[in-house]
Amino acid sequence: MTRLPGLPAEILAIDWGSTPPKRQLCRAVFREGRYVVSPPRPVNEVSALELGAGTLAAFDCPIGIARDYATMAGLGSFRAALGVFGTGRFERFYEFADQAATIAIERPFYPARGLKGVSRGDLRKVLGDAAFAPRVCDRLAGAGPIFWLVGPRQVGRSAACIWRELIAPRLDRVALWPFDGPLAALLAEDRPVIAEMYPAFLLRTLGLAVARKSERAARAACGRALTEKIGADPRLDLTGVRSLLLDGFGASRGGEDPFDATIACIALARLLLDGSMPEPGQDARAVEGWILGLPDAIG
Repeated sequence: MTRLPGLPAEILAIDWGSTPPKRQLCRAVFREGRYVVSPPRPVNEVSALELGAGTLAAFDCPIGIARDYATMAGLGSFRAALGVFGTGRFERFYEFADQAATIAIERPFYPARGLKGVSRGDLRKVLGDAAFAPRVCDRLAGAGPIFWLVGPRQVGRSAACIWRELIAPRLDRVALWPFDGPLAALLAEDRPVIAEMYPAFLLRTLGLAVARKSERAARAACGRALTEKIGADPRLDLTGVRSLLLDGFGASRGGEDPFDATIACIALARLLLDGSMPEPGQDARAVEGWILGLPDAIG
C-alpha cells in the first residue's frame, strides 16, 4: 500500500454496535493518489481485525474516560488505565454490574441488563458526579455517557468490548490518538493508529444531514446528496459504494450500520486529503481523548 506523509495507507471506519450484525467496517485504501472506498462488511470478531502499519482504525465508541472519573479512580492517563483495567484492583472493571449493590468505582458499567427498577441514581450514588460527567468532546458532539448501559445513546458496551478485546492486547504495538501525539506524527510511524470517531458528527463535516437514519429513503437521499457533492472529487473513488449510497443500503433498518461506516470512512478520507483534521488541546491528551474531525469548539 502507498504511503504519503500525513496520510494513512488505509482507513478503517468501524461502526461497532452491541450485537454482531450491527458491527460494520468500511475500508478505504490509498492507491495512485486517491482513496478507493470498498463496500462495508460485517466484523464478526474484533480480536481478528488485522491492523497493519500505516492503518488508521477509527471506532465508533469512546476511547478515553472523563477526567472526573479518572481523578476518583486514581488514574493518571488513559493509556495506563488500559493496562490495569481487568487486573488487580480493577479485576472486575469489564464485568457489568447486574444490581446496584455490585456497582463500584472499579466496576462502573451499569446495568448489565435493562431490568425494571434500575435507576441512574444507583450509579450516581456510588460514582457521584463522575457517573455521568461528560468528556469535553462528548459535550461538544452530543455523545452519551460511558458507564450508563441503557437507552439508544448508550456507548459503554461497545467501549468495553473494544478496550478489552482489541486495544489492551495490542497496547505495546499500537498508537492511540490523541494520547500518543498528533495524528500526522503517529501516521508517520510504523504502528497502526487507533482513534475515536462519531459518524453523526462526521456527516456534518461533509455539510450533509440525514432526516431519519432508520429509514431507507432518508439514507438514499443523503447518499444522493453526497455523490452529487463530492462524487467527482478525483482524490476519492466511490465506485464500490456508489450503488449502496444511492439505494440507501437496503430496506432493512439494519442498513443504518453499514451506512454509518461508509459515511464515516468517506468523511475521514476527505478531512485527511484536505489537511483539515483538527487536533485537540493538550488537556485532552492525558485521559479524556478526542473525536476525529471535532474542532475545539463548535459554532
